[in-house]
Amino acid sequence: MFTKFWDKVAEGLAGRWAAQALGPALVFWGGGVLAWACRNGWQRLLCWLAAVDNTAAYIALAVGGLLLLAVSSAAATWLQLTVLRLAEGYWPGLLRGPRFALARQLEKRLRAKDKRWQELAAVASGVPTAEQRAEYARLDAELARYPVDPRHLMPTRVGNLLRAAEEYTQVRYGLAMGTCWPRLWLLLPEETQNTLGEARQRLNGTARFGLWSVLFAVWTVWAWWAVPVALAGAVVAYWGMVSAAGVYGELLRATFDLYRFALYEALRWPLPEGPDGEEAHGQQLSEYLFRGVGVKGMQFTVPEK
Repeated sequence: MFTKFWDKVAEGLAGRWAAQALGPALVFWGGGVLAWACRNGWQRLLCWLAAVDNTAAYIALAVGGLLLLAVSSAAATWLQLTVLRLAEGYWPGLLRGPRFALARQLEKRLRAKDKRWQELAAVASGVPTAEQRAEYARLDAELARYPVDPRHLMPTRVGNLLRAAEEYTQVRYGLAMGTCWPRLWLLLPEETQNTLGEARQRLNGTARFGLWSVLFAVWTVWAWWAVPVALAGAVVAYWGMVSAAGVYGELLRATFDLYRFALYEALRWPLPEGPDGEEAHGQQLSEYLFRGVGVKGMQFTVPEK
């Protein structure tokens, strides 16, 4: 539900990103023309263009090219969520086994790092060396990029960055991201919405770039160099996704840190009295929004509207 919500938000912002969507498509089809010309010769292409000797034909050719760019760009935009989900590690079918195997291996490595972090934390209370302080800071930042619950671990860095951000609201405030986020979004100031929307569009844009990069390999039918270009583009796209996912995740955390009480107030839900009881309040609010009923053992009733 959380990703579908962002699909709808992206639709509203699509007009601002037309150039970013059409640019990769233009490079892709331009690369195809270049690969064909390398195989068949530039003279043949130039002769074909010279044969088009009237204005109507040139207009038809231009319109056809624009339609090709528009349709292919729209298809890439439609598939960007699928590409992003694959980059996160939501692998289907036969790849589900490797997905969970990689997540289990990652859990073992993280447990070892967490053990070392705890050792350094104990040392940090005394007089640590410069090397110990640097290692502690590095491990502290690295572990923050992964979910606390090992059951939420994903096999890729992109997946773990986004999962950690989604889990943050549940662990810290008891608020389920998928349930609370669409309601909170409607309460955010326009400037904050724009900042979040732009961050999400950067993430979506890297997913589209990755798709175009992989598709570029089809031009190997005409030119051998299409494969290394495709591989290089896919690597750049993935690291771009890692960077964009990190920024987007931090913005999600900051949004709940600063604006979560707006959700309580808009729903006329009692505010938590302090940090100690906030997680329970958030869980009750999430349950109410998801099911429309309270949790067994609630100490208060929902005010009548």
